[in-house]
Amino acid sequence: MPKKIISFALSEESVEKIDKTSKALGMSRSKLIEFLVSKGFQFPEEVVSNLNKISKLQEEAKERIVSKR
Repeated sequence: MPKKIISFALSEESVEKIDKTSKALGMSRSKLIEFLVSKGFQFPEEVVSNLNKISKLQEEAKERIVSKR
């Protein structure tokens, strides 16, 4: 899967924790964060369903706004 570069700000303490953990596990910061995100974003099916509905409604609203221009 292609990777996408993003940036965000973290406290110095968080960066130190990421560096320490990634070094101990023998992986890069990016790989560690990707692993943590994939393991930490486990939502019940009901929540996923609601999020999908919200996303669909947002897209529909966006399309209506754009089409009125």
